Amino acid sequence: MNGEKMSLHLQHTMVETLGIKMFRDETGVFRATMPVDSRTCQLFGLLNGGASVALAENLAGYASLKLCDKDSIPVGSCVSANHVAPGFFNSEVHAVATPIKIGKTIHIWNVDVFNEKEQLLSTIRMTNLIIKDTHNLREALINATVDKD
Repeated sequence: MNGEKMSLHLQHTMVETLGIKMFRDETGVFRATMPVDSRTCQLFGLLNGGASVALAENLAGYASLKLCDKDSIPVGSCVSANHVAPGFFNSEVHAVATPIKIGKTIHIWNVDVFNEKEQLLSTIRMTNLIIKDTHNLREALINATVDKD
């Protein structure tokens, strides 16, 4: 996997719990992977739609954070998902975030989730509001370790 992955500051978060790996590839596209396993499946061994939404929401938040001004942070305000095919146990899905609108106060992303055969499983629209970081929440992220492949 080429690109940049966030690590240290995501320990003990949903990202770590679900096994999500987020990065920006060499072409600048924001991507993520997530295993389809006991952490992300529903009762029948299929990928839980909520796990796909969590993947998309975290990836869009990561992408918005990378594009925000130094004194701003993204906060999710709206998410809408369509699940069009199942993901199966013991596999991996990957997500691609495409910007729809990148403004000063709002970022809108389309996040598509695919299986290992490049079949679309879910398409998710995510809106982030961009707010002033009045509590210095971003400082911890800036000072955190970032792994490079």
